[in-house]
Amino acid sequence: MKVVIILPTYNERGNIVALLASLQNEFQRLRHDMHILVVDDNSPDGTAELVRETMCRYPNVHLITGEKAGLGAAYIRGMQHAIGELRADVVFEMDADFSHDPADVPRLLGALEESADFVIGSRHVKGGSIPEEWSTWRKWNSAGGNWVARYVAGLYGIRDCTAGFRAIRASILRQIDFSACV
Repeated sequence: MKVVIILPTYNERGNIVALLASLQNEFQRLRHDMHILVVDDNSPDGTAELVRETMCRYPNVHLITGEKAGLGAAYIRGMQHAIGELRADVVFEMDADFSHDPADVPRLLGALEESADFVIGSRHVKGGSIPEEWSTWRKWNSAGGNWVARYVAGLYGIRDCTAGFRAIRASILRQIDFSACV
């Protein structure tokens, strides 16, 4: 199975090299064709240049760049590239600031191996946690977003609708008209 982890970046120079190395370390334990796609929104801090240097060391690291248009737009560009160009079977969404632990990638992938189509790395389950550095405002914003998604949209069984750490089968993503999302 070909797996592509999408890392949207904007000014992640301080994290990106360590994150790429940490993911590569996790990949050693996996039997899949693992790739990383960095989607950089023309970071002025040189994030893309560091990724290009790292690509010489790791041929499974890819980079696309574009104008800053928000996180959602970056993920859409990344998903389209992962499915269309890289021919991914599975696509991950993951933050580039270490708020999602690379050591959890095998657990999410394991759920897909057991027949799941969509896996959410939740902060609100046993073993999950909200980052200590989050402000009270960010915690309340996340809780409010979860409440709206669960009770207004009827997603009662989902504990963390606002989580950004996800794994999705490409067959599901191919059913989405991404042009309607922008």
